[in-house]
Amino acid sequence: MANKKLTDSDLKLLLGKQESLLKELLDFSQRQFAEKDPVGLDALLLQKDRCFEEMQKVDSLLQKWYTQFERDLKPDEQILDQTLQELLQKILLSEQDYEQVVGREKKAISLQIDELSRQMQYRKEPVQQRAKIKNMMT
Repeated sequence: MANKKLTDSDLKLLLGKQESLLKELLDFSQRQFAEKDPVGLDALLLQKDRCFEEMQKVDSLLQKWYTQFERDLKPDEQILDQTLQELLQKILLSEQDYEQVVGREKKAISLQIDELSRQMQYRKEPVQQRAKIKNMMT
């Protein structure tokens, strides 16, 4: 489609392609919650990146189409456009939720690192500087 001149009917094809890419992206976005293996997560993120690259190509073609054909959307195109908006909203919510999960995990790891640093610092201090427990006579 990129090499030929766009026609009026190409809009429905472009919107359909965009819909399939968004569904794929939503699937990847939701699967990242379950992926615990770093290698698997990297592969998933690569698939998401590929999906984004495809989306950019379709967006470019859509912009070209909208520049060439200045008309209102037909009813079936409006339905597709509404579906795209809903998919984008679901993807946004999924990514925001995942960002929160990663943020909590990052915070927990930071707390663990801080605790380990304190333990290491305590071990480095000479014995005489550590808190001493007084022998109390009863």
